Formats: sequence, structure tokens, C-alpha cells
Amino acid sequence: MPTRTSGRLKALAPFVVLACVLAGCGSGAPDAAEESSTTVAGLGAASETDEGVGSYPLPDCEGQDPATCSYDGFDPAIDGFSFPNWSTTGELDATGMVALFGEDEVCAKSTNSGCVLYPAARKWAEQMNEAMAGGHCEGMAVMAARLFSGDADIADLDPDAESTYDLQFEDPDVIGAIDMWWTTQMLAPVQAAYSAFQQYQPSEIAVELAAGLQRGDGYTMGIYSDAGAHAITPFAVTVEDGDLAVSVYDNNFPGTVQRIMIDPVAERWSYAMGSTNPDAPTDGWEGGLGTIELTPMDSRELPAPAPFDDSPTDDVARGNAATSHLLITSPDPDTRVGITLEIDGQTYDTTDPSVVLPEGVLARSTLGAALSGKGMAIAVDRSQVKSFSASPKSLGDPSSETAITMSIDAVDRPRVTMRAKADDAGAGKTSFTVNRRGALAIAAADGSDPEVNVANGLNSVDFALPDGIDMTVDQNIGDGISEIEYIDEDGNVIGAFAVDDETESGEVVDGTADFDAESGEFDVTEEFAEAEAVDEDVLVWLAEDVDGDSGSESADDEDFSGDEGDEGGADEGDAGDEGGDESEADDGSADESGNDGGADDGGADEGGADEGGAGEGGADDAGADDAGADEGGADDAGADEGGADEEEDPDA
Repeated sequence: MPTRTSGRLKALAPFVVLACVLAGCGSGAPDAAEESSTTVAGLGAASETDEGVGSYPLPDCEGQDPATCSYDGFDPAIDGFSFPNWSTTGELDATGMVALFGEDEVCAKSTNSGCVLYPAARKWAEQMNEAMAGGHCEGMAVMAARLFSGDADIADLDPDAESTYDLQFEDPDVIGAIDMWWTTQMLAPVQAAYSAFQQYQPSEIAVELAAGLQRGDGYTMGIYSDAGAHAITPFAVTVEDGDLAVSVYDNNFPGTVQRIMIDPVAERWSYAMGSTNPDAPTDGWEGGLGTIELTPMDSRELPAPAPFDDSPTDDVARGNAATSHLLITSPDPDTRVGITLEIDGQTYDTTDPSVVLPEGVLARSTLGAALSGKGMAIAVDRSQVKSFSASPKSLGDPSSETAITMSIDAVDRPRVTMRAKADDAGAGKTSFTVNRRGALAIAAADGSDPEVNVANGLNSVDFALPDGIDMTVDQNIGDGISEIEYIDEDGNVIGAFAVDDETESGEVVDGTADFDAESGEFDVTEEFAEAEAVDEDVLVWLAEDVDGDSGSESADDEDFSGDEGDEGGADEGDAGDEGGDESEADDGSADESGNDGGADDGGADEGGADEGGAGEGGADDAGADDAGADEGGADDAGADEGGADEEEDPDA
């Protein structure tokens, strides 16, 4: 991870001297506000392509002073994709999940038919696919850089292709690779890398990039504006008219060279082609500190720690402990959604790129930008932020049927996913409130038809949340059991249900819990999850460090390509067909890779149904006192059964 030290800056002496000169540190510095006739070789006015999109010439650094010209040789017309960024749900599947995290992390069982995903892994993949409805720019930026550097081989994608530009959009291997690498923006090492660069001034970004290009390092670049967020591939830093020019491959405009201009005096950047829609360029984007960043390619090493991994031992060792990961997405490509946080009585709107978040909180718009960088990923370090409340916020003018999905992952806690829609009146509160112990209280606006999934170990259970009822999820009772409680408007517990991380059969089980308000009982229907195919040939080149034969918890099962029968002779995780024919259930394995984000999973239609949106704006702290949480989130979010205001021992 980069650190802002004088030693680092001294190591980049040529471009640091350049930045100093441009900032007016030396007597010979040109005034950045004045017109200058000085032009670096190879740079000039943008020319028009056949499509009418302006394109700058490639930089020519031959014979140039490396202190003023750094270019790694990337050519968007060769090394970029020939097709533009697009906005449909993603196609991340079991093969991609194994490549990202390793078989042991995501497969509860491996059979001849493939991998039976843990429920939390399946739910995470579904939400990733939903998030890609806003665009695939991050995956395109990453994959183009990998192919250019040789970290990925073009021949693996298409033996007949001579360059990245020859690859076809219709090729499922190409799209699968782009989608898998898109998801790496959600991984802890990548989050740490780009968040460090968000503390750099724009000129420092250019200095670091220039030196890295000279070393042969690869990067992606993220830019942010009120309109959204976008990922591009930077490949050169030069000087023109007193400014720093960063040449980029923008996947919204294939085959063209675009430039971000950085004024080192004002510490502002501008991008004339800034756009969230390839078909509708805007008047441009601009920003300053915190709205432009780099992500070094070496931060994306796989396999990576899984955000949904609930194993405290592994997570402590791998740097992901005591962190709550929040994610909000929508299957509607025209809807931009974010999260409003309430921490110690202070409200933070993460959709505002200029907002200053408290220590221990990282927020980043999902980088898609075909129509909008429309989701939000937030990491909350619980060692610094003891309690908080998070509420969804929709920008623009979403309809009452606009869907949102909000989820939370934490160590030693189940993955909790809520799907809801906006109520017609826009009244009420929708929120996740986490107390000091990590207990979660869920409140939903009346009329939003919320459905909540709790994915704990081998169990996945869907709960419908009636109007006027809040829900708590608490892991405090131990033995891997999550205790679910329904709480009425008076703070009374009216129903309780336990979700164990184990099942009697040892198989992954998907359940739907229907609540009877009169009896206070839950009627549960269950079915076994099915295996999803894992393509070992694709896995070999998709992420070379991942071994598809690494084994799983079902030690007697064969790997994905084994010729022997799996444990007990049951195929596709049917556990000897116990409980009936599993093929009748659309349990999330059907078209997991991309049709509207994936699975029906008990009716939640996590990926793409028009089930509607969220409470708007997260008003009134979204903490819901009747769930037991006060405005600052210091209350125990409903951990006390009666919803009392008594706060738990902070050390509990």
C-alpha cells in the first residue's frame, strides 16, 4: 500500500521536481493560468474518430526527458476492447467465485456436477451481478491492464485474437473474465489500496502514476463526480501548457485516447469526456482531493479474503477482522443508490463525493458508469466505530417499484440481505442498525414489502417482514446459531426463530419462513441447494493461482471433474433426494451467472425483479427507536428483547 512519506517522494525525484516547478516552486515556472505555446511531442488537439468521439494522439516519449514524459506503450486501439462499456446484470458464476476466493471459501460441497455454494457466497454473487447493471467499467479497465501486462493471455480467451481489440463481446469467456475482475473492487486489499490514494492530491496521483509506469507497474484509475463514478486505464503522464496530462483508455469510448488534465497549482483535475453513458457525453467532470484515485494492479492478487467469510480465525489472520461490509445495489440501471450513515449522532451522506467520513469508515461508489456508478460499498472498522445505523438513499426520481438490495457482512455473523421497494408516500424508515456487540436491527418503511435473507453457514432462510414489524439478528447465543426476533411497534418480541450454521443432513438448505402473527410461530419450507458447474479449464487461466482441486469440507467428494460418484451417490447436492425432488425449486442455482442477477431464492428475486426500492434518504436516523436503537446508534439495536433503551456493556 502506498504511504505518503518524504522518502517516497524523494524516490520519485524527476516527477516531483516537475510537480514543484508546475506549482510555482521555481523561478522558471510558467503560470498555469496563462496560455502557453509549449507542447510535449505527440500531444495536440483532439481529432475526431469515425464515430465522432474526439481522440488525442498517443504520447511520443522517444528522446523526451523522462522527467516530463512517462508512457508504458498502451494503445487503446490495440490494447483496449473494441466494444464499449455496457449496462446489464453480470454473469459472475461458481467458476468465477472459486477463482476469486478459492474452493474452500465458497463451496460447501464439491460434486461431479460442480460446486454447492455456501448461501452467503451465493447471495454475494447475486448482488455483484445486480450491481453490474450500472456498468462493467471496472472489469474492463482491469482486464485490459492484465492483458497488456501479460498477467492474462489473449490466447486463453480467443486463440485467433492477436490483440485485446480483436476480442468479441459475444464471447462468454471474455464477458466472464470482465465480470469476475469487476468484483475485485469489493475486496479488502483493493479497498485498502484505493482508499490510501484518495488521500493524495491530484498532482501526487500523477507523480505516483508516472513513476509506476516507468517501473512497469499497472494501475486502474477511479474518478468521481455528482453524476456517478467511473473506472479507466491510465497509461501515460506528460506535460502540456503547464498542466499534467494523464492519457487514459476510457472503456466508454473504445479505440480512442482520452486525457485527464491536472492543474498542480489549484490541485484540480478535469475530464472533458467524463460521462456515465457512452451515448451521451456530458460537459465533463472535475474534482479535487478524494475524487480521483489509483488502484495498483498488484492489490488484486487472488485468491483474496472473502467479504462474506464468517470465520474469525481466518479473517484475523488475513486483515479482514472486525469490519462490517455494507453494500447497496439496484437492478434498475437508471437508479443511483447510496447509503446515509448515522454515527454518534452525526449524519454522513455517502452519495456526496465531498463528504468527510469519520475515521474507520471507507465508502466508494461501485465503478460501473455505463449509465451510472450507481451502488455503494462501505467498510466500517468496528474497532473505531462501535455502533452505527445505515439507511438507503435513492437519487433522481425513482418510482415506488424501484428495487434496492442492501446487505451486511461481518466476521462471525451471518450475511443479511434485505430486498425492498419504496413506499408510495416516501414515509417511514428503512435501516440496518448495528450495536456495540454487532447485533443487527432491521427496520423497513411501511409498504416497502421487505424480504430479508439470513445466510448462516449451510442454512439460507428468507423472511418476509410485515408492516409495523422490525427484526433483529443476533449471534450472541453462540454455537453458530443466529437468533431472529420479530419486534412490534411497542418493542415487544412477538416471534423468534433460530438459524443454525449446520444442518442435520450436512447439505446446504434453502428455507422460507412464513410468520403466523396469531401464534407467533414460523412455518418453514426447505429444499436442498443444487450444485453449479465449475469449468476447470476456464479456472486455470481466469486466476492462475487458484487450484480447482483444492478440496472442500466434504472430504469424500470428488473434485469438479472427478469420474467417481460423490458422497452417497447423490448428484448436485440432493442428499439422496431427501425431502423430495430438488429440481422443482428455483433456489438460486438457476441462471446464477447473470439473468437479472441470479436467483429467486425463496421468492426474494435477489437479482432483478421489479420488487421496488428503499426508504428514501434514510431520514430520521433510520434507526427506529422501536427496534431498540437511539439516534446515535449507541443503543443495542434491539438486542434487549423488549427493545429497551438499556445499553449493553461496551466490553461485552
